[in-house]
Amino acid sequence: MQTAKLARASNIVTWNKWFMTCMGLWPLNVNNFLYVFFTTYMIIYCSMAVRHLLKHFGQAESIIANLTDNIFLSMIIGKMFICRMSCKDMTKFLKAIKDDFTTHNYTSVQEEMAYLRYNELALIFTKYSMSISAFTATMYYLRTFIINWRQFLTGNFSYDELPYPVQPFFEIKDTTTYACVSAYLFITVPIIICGYAGADAYVLSMVLHICGQYAALAYKVDNLLRHQENYQRNIGNIVIKHRLLITLAEILEKNFTIIFLQQTLGTILLLCLTLFHMITNSEHGDNASVVAFILYTFCVSMTIFGYCYIGDCFINESAALRDAFYNTEWYNNPPSCTKLISICMVRAEKPMVLTAAKFFPLSLSTFTNIVKTSMAYLSILRNFIVKF
Repeated sequence: MQTAKLARASNIVTWNKWFMTCMGLWPLNVNNFLYVFFTTYMIIYCSMAVRHLLKHFGQAESIIANLTDNIFLSMIIGKMFICRMSCKDMTKFLKAIKDDFTTHNYTSVQEEMAYLRYNELALIFTKYSMSISAFTATMYYLRTFIINWRQFLTGNFSYDELPYPVQPFFEIKDTTTYACVSAYLFITVPIIICGYAGADAYVLSMVLHICGQYAALAYKVDNLLRHQENYQRNIGNIVIKHRLLITLAEILEKNFTIIFLQQTLGTILLLCLTLFHMITNSEHGDNASVVAFILYTFCVSMTIFGYCYIGDCFINESAALRDAFYNTEWYNNPPSCTKLISICMVRAEKPMVLTAAKFFPLSLSTFTNIVKTSMAYLSILRNFIVKF
């Protein structure tokens, strides 16, 4: 049975299903044809990007422009590959959380509201991140045409000015060929929306779901273990739920820890390069590019902040569950029950964390360090370019 609020909460699975299905990567309905098609497309794209980089090697601004776009786009291949490899485990994950959207999973209004608070965050992040990403990806693609509109009208336009810094495997000599290549590159827009932003929304919303379940379990512990009625059954159910949440959290950490590392390192480079590019364009009076890069920077920053925020929530909620166990009068209970609670407390002593390939945990302090590192690299890059 579902209440109206829980029915709305289940939209988080539906929305993620739409975006991941577009890439053929929804765990419950994998489409290998779509996955291979988009992966092949991105490999071809990256090959053309490398050709462009080699052609303009030695031209600092061209190199920076190339890396600004193509580090971002090459990250999509990594996300798609990791999501595809995680499908088997995530199928188990999605089946396991199916009952979390039904009323019998919650014994009080407090539990349900604790979960819905995190679910609402996931819904808001997914809705706004996907909308902003769609707008930004489209505007970023069109910026070349907006900037060079006058040249288009007069016919004095270089065919090298493509929407993205790539070098095709053939020479563009006429408008028809240019239009065909531009149309081919437009495929990157839905790939960015579904393969980049969609994958992020998918991972973040699943983590927030587990955070919500941890918060609900903490209330369950506080409510049920303070009463002796049906104590044995209650503690048994709590231990089973706790073990399930640990297993689901470990699935997320095991499967997506490389995405966390890729996002962290990629963001450091992207913020540095994008801000440099934005400053350079503003000095040249290129307002259209400045607006595009502001949106680009906002999307990149929002994504890494989201990852660090959910990492912080993960740590806090697992610590809150530990405190909930300690705050019950477990020492006044029969030895058999005390033993079960002791096991839960010992396991809860080790907080659940999301890590970037086990190198460092994701938290708000990590976000601060990422921004500081990016600004330091930006300062070094500007000094280097001035001397260069």
